[in-house]
Amino acid sequence: MKTAKKVLALLMLLALLGGILAGCGSKPQQTEPAQNQAAVQQDKTLVVGTLNFDGKFSPFFYTNAYENEVLSLVHVDLLGTDREGAVVLEGIRGEIRPYNGTDYVYTGIADCAVTENPDGTVYYDITLKEGVKFSDGTEMNIDDVIFSLYVPLDPSYDGIMTLYSLPIEGLAEYRENAEVPSITGIQRLGDYSLRIVMTEFSATAIYQLSTAVVPMHYYGDEDLYDYENNMFGFPKGDLSGVKSVTTQPMGAGPYRFVSYAGGIVTLEANENYWKGTPKTRYIQFREGQDADKVPGVAAGTIDITSPTYSVEMAKAIANYNGGTLSGDVISASMVDNLGYGYIGFNANRVKVGQDGGSEASRNLRKAIATVISVYRDVAVDSYYGEFANVINYPISDTSWAAPRVTDVGYRMAFSVGPEGNSLYTPDMTPEERYDAALEGALEFFEAAGYTQEDDVLTAAPEGGKLSYEVLVGAGGNGDHPTFMALTQAAAALKEIGFQLIVTDLSNFSELTNAVNAGAAEMFAMAWNASADPDMYQIYHSQGGSNEKAYHIKDAQLDEMILLARQSADQTYRKTLYKACLDIINDWAVEIPMYQRQNVIIFSTRRVNMDTVTPDITPFWGWANDIELLEMR
Repeated sequence: MKTAKKVLALLMLLALLGGILAGCGSKPQQTEPAQNQAAVQQDKTLVVGTLNFDGKFSPFFYTNAYENEVLSLVHVDLLGTDREGAVVLEGIRGEIRPYNGTDYVYTGIADCAVTENPDGTVYYDITLKEGVKFSDGTEMNIDDVIFSLYVPLDPSYDGIMTLYSLPIEGLAEYRENAEVPSITGIQRLGDYSLRIVMTEFSATAIYQLSTAVVPMHYYGDEDLYDYENNMFGFPKGDLSGVKSVTTQPMGAGPYRFVSYAGGIVTLEANENYWKGTPKTRYIQFREGQDADKVPGVAAGTIDITSPTYSVEMAKAIANYNGGTLSGDVISASMVDNLGYGYIGFNANRVKVGQDGGSEASRNLRKAIATVISVYRDVAVDSYYGEFANVINYPISDTSWAAPRVTDVGYRMAFSVGPEGNSLYTPDMTPEERYDAALEGALEFFEAAGYTQEDDVLTAAPEGGKLSYEVLVGAGGNGDHPTFMALTQAAAALKEIGFQLIVTDLSNFSELTNAVNAGAAEMFAMAWNASADPDMYQIYHSQGGSNEKAYHIKDAQLDEMILLARQSADQTYRKTLYKACLDIINDWAVEIPMYQRQNVIIFSTRRVNMDTVTPDITPFWGWANDIELLEMR
């Protein structure tokens, strides 16, 4: 929706004034009337430091985590989660759940009753809270929910969501047959009620249904909605209308989207928010470099941000606070990162011949991965110190499904040669390990069809190359936890006639755009995880992220990912996921790098820390309870 030019001008002026106030730290005089003080509070701007956006502010089509952070304030999810990542099923009345010795009340816009039937089907009965409004004042009803489900279930959908992978009754027929007009498992029961029928149990279903509810009248076409006549707000197979507002989202969240210009996203408090109008009127998300975040908070130009935590970052924070991580300048909150860092390979680009899944192609990628992997310890320790650890499987250590060192079959990533022999012994020095990794790489290159003479590669097989590029968003100055490992690996590989080109990008969106377009050969990035360890999106052959990043095509892996969804038994699921992780490691499309801690830092001088949500966890971030946050 468009905003009048005069209003935009006023907003820009207020945002500018908010930035000036942030820079000087000025406060209203004590002699001002209380009502005027409240007005000043309302007009203040909370500044959030972030990295680059791709400009896709749609809950259906966003492409990076920073956009999703903005969207979490613009939209509201059908079902929410608590501080431990468990779904809240009675959001209308609210549920009391303990965490860290405190009872918290969790509320939401809907209830969900789950019924497992004797015939194996499962009902998800949704009841929507009445009176919830979108930011334009329109009341939300069940037709908005139905529309929000039909978009990612449409046959033409190509976004990040994988709702289409659920066993919803009639979904497969709807997606595969142009003549099937509706999904029989999505049943409208009333203006505020809905039943979703699954043909079988799915452990991930309740998490997948925790999706954003968008206004159908804005993202779709009201003239094309008629539930009884199988019309759902857009022509089946045509999401162009939904995509047309990707740059200007609207929802029922605590803030409404105003603009994205000059590297700044501006949000304004939603006066129609169902929990009440937020205390702070404006929020700005400002793009910048990671290195500028801590100085920005100290200077008062940034109020909240999450810098990549490192040894140097911790020292900088302590210096501003006189020796502590939380003080009168900066307040820091530490939490395990719900995700992990990795280096990825596009199997369609780093391959031998025409098949990225062939044994030769896997051996090529294993040759490169073996050398990079051996430098992980020194790189991660140098960058993070005690605030991160090296991981050996492509899954966050915060997940219950992550393999542990004490588990049977646990093995260090890329630590064996082509014949399965261990490359390392416990008594090796670091230098001996580096040499052993290089020897192992030569064996893998040879197995991939490369020719060599005197331990130097002389020619690549058809489809292979002697040079590949890895993209890393290190700010253009090497500031990234993987940068040391990549540069040291590049130097080592050069000794055997192979060139690993490390390209340091200053703009993070260049990296994500290249990966999403399938143009990147190798890339250093991080995955965000969810409360449930379902692997469909990232590793299934039809998963949206896999189709862009890795291009794994493995029938056995696909089957096990789906099998793991069909059980609530965590022990059984963990066994299946371990087998999946072994297959992924064998494809060598991902080098697990590190599990780190996140730090969220606040300007103690600018943010009233008493109003920040307590007990921040990997599943409950600083933006929860944002309507209560106040500026000083």
